[in-house]
Amino acid sequence: MTLLFYSEPVFRPPSEGNSLLLTVSIGCSFNCTFCYPYKHKKFSIRNIEDIKRDIDISKKKYGDSVRKIFLLDGNAFIVKPDKLIEISNYCYKQHKNLKRVSAYAHANDIITKSDEDLMKIAKSGLTMVYLGIETGDNALLKLINKKTTTENLIKAAHKLHNSGIILSGTVILGLAGNDPELSKKHAILTAKLIDDMNPKNYQPWYISALSLMLPPGTELEKDVKRGIFTPLNQKSTLKELKIFLENLSDNLHGCIFRSNHASNYLALKGILSKDRDDLTKKVKFGLDHPESLRPEYFRGL
Repeated sequence: MTLLFYSEPVFRPPSEGNSLLLTVSIGCSFNCTFCYPYKHKKFSIRNIEDIKRDIDISKKKYGDSVRKIFLLDGNAFIVKPDKLIEISNYCYKQHKNLKRVSAYAHANDIITKSDEDLMKIAKSGLTMVYLGIETGDNALLKLINKKTTTENLIKAAHKLHNSGIILSGTVILGLAGNDPELSKKHAILTAKLIDDMNPKNYQPWYISALSLMLPPGTELEKDVKRGIFTPLNQKSTLKELKIFLENLSDNLHGCIFRSNHASNYLALKGILSKDRDDLTKKVKFGLDHPESLRPEYFRGL
């Protein structure tokens, strides 16, 4: 049987571990300084017929067992609305028990789409988008070459909320380096940004924390070698997480928080409005009992 097309290496969110991975684009159209997965891939969008052929192959290979499909690669949501809708509709046509299609996105991929188009995308069954938020510090966003602002991140979040597409956002602990004041600023401003992204009406959404890693070849890793950037250690990373949690508001009722990514020293999960104090206590326990944390050699991307 013909194999599905993949451009190695392949990365997907932890929650998409049981999903069919479908390559819609290759690489990422952005070039953030901390990013490794897409650094050596030339960005391109695949032909719709090639994508449909992969969907046909997956139908033959997996039958009716597919429940979730994740669209690769780094920001597949950049694809124009009509094409995204066509892909999503075809996924559901071929996979009768499919419950969800999802994709990575950059804020610009979202805000350049009209509210009407986003609603049509949601109606087609593409109902979750993973958004790289990274930080609420505009100066830091510029420094890491994110090519967006907190204002655009807030706008993107509310456009998703209003369309019916579930937002799953990620922030990165340690992104400001080991300067205590910059680390504190990063944590506090990121907490404020998450508060500002909160939907007006109750609905589920997700925020996940990752901890910065510096694979060889990334710009930040080069900055470490140049002596320009010094990463946070385990203890300081948890202190930053504690500051972040303490500065969140009490109104994040539908927001589920996770730190279950392999990069993290401590795995957490809870609803922020209900479990924030308990999550903070667990971070304090980790600070007092470092033996309970994930060892450095077990961390990964």
